[in-house]
Amino acid sequence: MKHPPADRLRSYTQGAADVTTRVLVEAHLSLCRTCSAAVAKAQWEAERLPPATLYDELDLPPFGCVWNAVEHAMVSQRCPEAAVLPPPLLDALPRPFVRPWIVLAWPARVRVALLMRDWDTGSELYLCHLTPRSTFPHHRHIGREENVILAGGYQNGDLCVDTGDWVTGAPGTGERSKAGDGACWCLSRIEPPGVQFSGWRRWASHFFSR
Repeated sequence: MKHPPADRLRSYTQGAADVTTRVLVEAHLSLCRTCSAAVAKAQWEAERLPPATLYDELDLPPFGCVWNAVEHAMVSQRCPEAAVLPPPLLDALPRPFVRPWIVLAWPARVRVALLMRDWDTGSELYLCHLTPRSTFPHHRHIGREENVILAGGYQNGDLCVDTGDWVTGAPGTGERSKAGDGACWCLSRIEPPGVQFSGWRRWASHFFSR
């Protein structure tokens, strides 16, 4: 499994990470015993918990509840926002809690939805869904992009990622990811100034740029 950089876990443990980073780390911790143990050990050695945990700040349900709703969305025909995110999380997120799905490959084979924004850092957190064997359009990272794979996986060049993996797209790099035989769900954290698409999808760049 691919893990977050040490500085990400450190800032989370110390309660210094911004809210989008903390949600992303929580997602990884829910799927990675190694990092969960490392965080628990660091908190124990510090003899105190962080000044505020993710649940204190947003009163969110355990991430397992979020993922159960994501799994349900794979077979649900209901409104995507209601199916993917449980009511307690929707209540906790800033308004508008989920913007309409942005479709990047037709017919709705690749789509993303904004979950939250940290107004201090400008970072944004998106939920991304790729249907089986679909390809996320090529884009260039202008700011840093960090992903946690919630289910399924994808391949980007020689890089193959699977459930639980933490993947970083450094500024200046490009990406064109193809899902495997199953659907791929992931959380994506994007820092300003965002990402840039080319060709006819250039119109979508402003949704991810600040």
